[in-house]
Order: sequence, then structure tokens, then C-alpha cells
Amino acid sequence: MQEPVLITGKQSAFTDDMIQEFLNRQHQVFATVDSAGEHPQVPDSVGSGLCYLPWSRRSLLSARSVVLALEGETREASRAVVVCAPEGIHTPLHQTESALIEQGVDAALKGYLFILKEVLGYFLRRGSGDITVVWYDGGAEVLPPFEAALCGAVQGLVRSLFAYYEGESVTIRGLQASESDSRAVARWAAEQIIDKAEKSAGRWQKYGQRSGLLSFKRA
Repeated sequence: MQEPVLITGKQSAFTDDMIQEFLNRQHQVFATVDSAGEHPQVPDSVGSGLCYLPWSRRSLLSARSVVLALEGETREASRAVVVCAPEGIHTPLHQTESALIEQGVDAALKGYLFILKEVLGYFLRRGSGDITVVWYDGGAEVLPPFEAALCGAVQGLVRSLFAYYEGESVTIRGLQASESDSRAVARWAAEQIIDKAEKSAGRWQKYGQRSGLLSFKRA
């Protein structure tokens, strides 16, 4: 079996495709789920290659628990994938309820920050690690206002990580896809993460482009 991979972030059909892609590549997969009773839909044939870790996106303590559980299961985990996606807030901004905005920020932005904070700290303590942040919106031509703000925040966060962790023992990359074929995107993402790891490191890449954007490294 290949090296363990942590797959976390927004739980969705695309996340299930990512899990399946890494299982197909014979990786041991540790996948976070929103609750212990809501597991991604994957074939029963995957056997012991898949382990679920419960995670509440709104809780920093829960993010820490994920890392502690991962460390308790294996000492070899050095690769993590954080899946970011729209929260399903489709209304025009002036019609969006304030409570929905607050819930979206708590579940999404804070959730991504919490899990990235803990995984980064864990990999830095270990002395090595590889983190990929994936933004997948299912092929939307124009994102609704809240989702556009979330997408921009994720991109800005990753580009900042490129600069702040340049020269550290952790490799970081960003991937983005607006494509309805989630399985094709999952295959492409796995290729960038595993087969083209060195080439894709330190870049924000878009599905369908031949090369990534600038790495935004410090001068």
C-alpha cells in the first residue's frame, strides 16, 4: 500500500471522487466526515484502505482531534488534501440572510483555516509534509456573491502560504477546477499531487491550463 493521505475539507460528491481516486492508486486514505454517521459513498471493496475521522468544521478543537487521531493511526502520514467548495448560498447579496453568511463563514472559511493551521503545525513538527488545497465549484460560469468571496479568500490564503512557508519543510500547492465532470477533475488533481508533485509545488493551477500561475514567492 502507498503512503497515507488525509483528505479533508468540504464533504461532497467530488470529495468522494477524490477519496476513490487515491484508493484506486493503493493509498491508505484518512477522510474526515461531518459526523460519525455520514460517511462518503465508496465501494465496499476498498477494505481496510479507508479510515473515517469525525470532524466539526466550526471547531478548532475538532481540527486538533483530527490530527491527533491521524497521528494515533499512523506515523507515516505526510500528505494532506483540503477540498474547498461553495456552501450552496446562491442568493443575490442583498437577499442573503445575515445568519446564512455567518454560518457560511463559520463552516467554510474558519473550518479551512482551522484544519490548515493544525495540519501545517503537525507537518512542521515532523519535518516534512505536502499540502494541496483544491477549489472545485462544479463548473459554475459565475459564482454567487458569497461563493465568489469564499473562492477569492481561498485563493488569497493559498498564495499567502506560498510566501510564508517558502523554504520550510512543507510543500504547498493550489488547484482549481470549474468543470462538471468531477471524476475527471479528481484524476487530474491526483496526477498533480502524486505524479507531478515537484512541478506543481508552490503554484496555483487551473484545470485545463497547461501551466500554473506565478508562485507568489517572496523576493
